[in-house]
Parts: sequence; C-alpha cells; structure tokens
Amino acid sequence: MKILGINSALEWDPADVGNNARGHDAGATLFVDGKHVLSTDEERHSRIKYDGRFPKGSIDYCLGDIPKEDIDIVCYVPSCIKFCHEQTASGQAYNFLQGMFPNAKIWYVGHHLCHAASAVFTAPFNSGSFLTLDGVGSGVWNFASAQVITNENNGIGYFDKNKREFRFFRLNSHTGMNSLGEMFGFYSSNIYDEKINGVKPIPNNPNPILFQVEGKVMGLSAYGDVNVNTGVPYCKSTEYSKETMGVDKFLFGEPSVSYYNYDMVCSQLKGTPEDKAAFLQHHYEGALTYLIKELREDYLTEDVCFAGGCFLNVCANTLLQPYFRNIHIPPWPNDSGVHFGAAVYASYKCKETIEIPNNIALLGKSYEDYVPMEKNCEHFEDFDLLCEIVAKAIDENKIIGWFQGRSEHGPRALGSRSILMSPKRAENKDILNERVKHREYWRPFAGVILEEYVGEYFLEAFDTPYMLFAQHSITDRLPAITHEDKTCRIQTVNDELNSKLCQLLRKFEDPVLLNTSFNDNGEPIVETPDDAIEAFKKMDLDYLVIGNYLLWK
Repeated sequence: MKILGINSALEWDPADVGNNARGHDAGATLFVDGKHVLSTDEERHSRIKYDGRFPKGSIDYCLGDIPKEDIDIVCYVPSCIKFCHEQTASGQAYNFLQGMFPNAKIWYVGHHLCHAASAVFTAPFNSGSFLTLDGVGSGVWNFASAQVITNENNGIGYFDKNKREFRFFRLNSHTGMNSLGEMFGFYSSNIYDEKINGVKPIPNNPNPILFQVEGKVMGLSAYGDVNVNTGVPYCKSTEYSKETMGVDKFLFGEPSVSYYNYDMVCSQLKGTPEDKAAFLQHHYEGALTYLIKELREDYLTEDVCFAGGCFLNVCANTLLQPYFRNIHIPPWPNDSGVHFGAAVYASYKCKETIEIPNNIALLGKSYEDYVPMEKNCEHFEDFDLLCEIVAKAIDENKIIGWFQGRSEHGPRALGSRSILMSPKRAENKDILNERVKHREYWRPFAGVILEEYVGEYFLEAFDTPYMLFAQHSITDRLPAITHEDKTCRIQTVNDELNSKLCQLLRKFEDPVLLNTSFNDNGEPIVETPDDAIEAFKKMDLDYLVIGNYLLWK
C-alpha cells in the first residue's frame, strides 16, 4: 500500500491573501507498506520560506520513480480553509487530486487529528494520552461575514499502540479567536510591529506573518521586565481559574476565554517592546501551565504526547516537565508535521505495521554519492581525521557549514544541515547574527551536546534530542548559547541519533557546540548539496563539510 500525505492550499494567489493564501508549511510524506520513506516541506524545494502552495516539488521528491498512478491513498489536509468547505460543495479539491492520482482513494483528514497522529505514532512509549494546541487548524470560512462558521479545533485522547487503539476527541468548536495559539500569535505580531517599525514581508510570500514572529518574541522576552506591567488591565487569558480558563468548556463546549481585542490590550501595556514581550511570554506560560495542570488531573496520563504550534515555545515546554513522567513532542509539532500525521494515520487505519526511522528528525534524503566539483575541495577517506581538522578550525573560531546524512524535517536544524561554531566566546552570538544570519541582535542560538554530558553543563539535565526544551546553564563556559535568562535551548545527541556529529563533538574538551540552521535570514534551510554550496559562497562561512569533503573559499 502506497500512501501519500499532503498538507497545502490548492490555490495560492499573492494578490488574494485573505482567501487563497491562508496556507503555510506545505509538504508531503510517503509511506509504503507501513514503512516511512520520505518527508519534506515545500519550502526546501521552492526556496520560499513557509511556502503554503500545493507541494508539487515535495510530491516529486517523495515519489521519485514511483508513478502517480501507483499511489493507493492520498491523505489531504487542507491548510486553506476555503477548500474544507469545498469538500462538500464544488468538490474542487477532490477533483484536482483525483486527476493527479487517478487510481488513488482521496481521504480528507482533520488538521488536529494529523497533529495528534504525528506525535502518537512517533512516541517512544506504547500507551498514554495526547493533546494538540495551536491556532485554528482546518475550518470553514464565511467570506461574506468574515467569520469562522465551523472550526475543527484542538483534540485530546488516548492511545495504546499494542492494542491498536487511538481515540481522538475533538475539543470545542468555536467562533472567533479563542485559542492560546492565536492569542500568542496576534500579540506577538503587535509587539514585533512596534519593535522593528513594521514587519518586512518575506519576498514572494504574502502569507500572514503571525507564525513568523512568535519565536522572535519568545527570544525578545528575556530582555524585558515583566513587572513593568504589573497591575495593567489585560484580557481574561491571564486570570487563571476554572471560570476564566474554562477547562471543562475548553474540552466539550464553547470556551469562556476570549482573546479578541489585541490592539486594545497592547495599547494598555507600558514600557519597551522587550517589557511587553516579557509580559506576553510570562502570561502565556501561566495560561498554558494552568490548563495543563487542570487537564492532568482528569484527562492526561503520566506519559503524554503534545503537538501543535504552541509546543514550539521551548520556555513554556520546560515548565510542563514536572507534571508528567514522559513528554513526547515530535521535532515538527507545527504544521510541517501535519502531512506526516496524515500518512501515518492512514497506515494505521489500513492496519499496516508502522515502521519509522529511529531519528524522526531526519526524514529527508541523504546525498552520500555527491561529489563536489569545486576547486577548493579535499576528500578525506578517514572521517575521523576530517573531524580533527574541523575541530581545530572551530577552536580557532572559524564558522563551519555542516552537511551530513538525511535532511531534517521540520523548522530546526538538528545536526544534519547546520552551521557550527564555538559556544565559548560571547562575541560569537553577535558575529553570527550580524555577519552570517543577518538578523536581530537579541536572537539566541541553540547548542548541541553529547547526551552523556548534559548533567555537567545544565541544571535540569534531561535528554532533549529535538531542541524543544530550555535548560539552565550551570557553567560560564558557554556564553554564546546562554540566553539573557541564563537558559539554553539545547539538543542532546548520541551515536544512534547522529553518529557523525557525535564523532566531531568528542574532539572537544567541552563536548558542546553552537548549532544553528544552515540558512540566511528569511530563507529555508538548505536541502541539497548544491543548495549548501550556493549558501556557502554567499554567506560569511569559513569552511563547508559535505560528507567526507572539506570545502574552503
């Protein structure tokens, strides 16, 4: 059984942002006989950040030599809410897909159901509960009244993979903007507008900017003082009680929480944009942890899966740790994981034995046979010798482009398509932000560390292979990856997850490196060796490592 998962808008008209361009993070995933083959995001192929158009490049990438006529099931997750309505109206989406895949069954799969499936079927434990939290997801939009008339909002449920049980319960269906994800996104947009005096749109991408700035505001918050706004009136989202959070209504009825007047709320806040960002992050964390605590009592088990864009907030994620024995968040909890969820859910429904790679962050292609044709290039038969040379260069404060193995799926570079630098010099943060990434001075950088050493450097000392939790540094030797609040967003690695990166890390007395994504500001992470070489030539990098090849300028 060949199953293709697709997340996209079917139309994308730059002049029609309100109607057709509501999609983002389009992509595709292929499963064959229950075995995962490939996953990718359209932005990696179109080279347009957050590209939400129909993912022709992703489909071709996943299928390779497989004819479209051989696909048995296409699981389509519309990210453009217009086409959810057309499932039962004109049937435009169905007819389009049936024409492309003439022998396939066309399945529509709910957005949040896919979020849940992406977490459940990649979890390292066999049974537990799950919760999805993001903005809106799939829904039906009334364009005449500009209202959401139905909305498949978030979900909660239980699973037992040994018993093949997966029970998804839809949470409230609402009108208007009532979710934590939308609240944080709209407030972030308002604060970020003020910070940079207007958001600069990404070239050729008219998608809404909300999801583009949430992470930036989370990083900015560490520079502010939350106490500046103590006592300032604000929306109900920060009054943590059963009445205002509406936990029961959140689950099964109309929510009592409302986050609708963003401009008014932000106009009441005092201080700098940094102070306002601190206020937003503080109260988002408070609202999220209160909700999770309440759900933990009656609905969530000791082993839990989370998915949805809300769980990209690493600071908030860390606060949830004490309430559970095990937390699993896939490395792509945002909408880039939806097409994976669609395909794996279809495999489950077809009663196939699901087989997924050990490292679920690396779901793209490997380019092991690639031979660079550049003049300044050397091949090393001994990869260990190459690691010694690279480690020496890093100790000399050189900046390294690192291209190894299968490409990462999702929004973060996790040691396969990375830029590496020493974390020991405080100035390296400014060097990378100003000279290499061309972004704001306050943007933090993540670190990567050998799993067995995490307790020597970080207070919480737990494994976090997908860079989704923040931990407090207990050393002053890592200033380039230590944020203003003394936390680090780190990735822990072992030989099973990434043997080549581990081999490099073992060349250092402190087995920690600064690890950031291999891309310039506003561009997608590189996918192919050619992408990497092109980026290397125009970025201020000293060396590029592709497989066993070392390139220099």
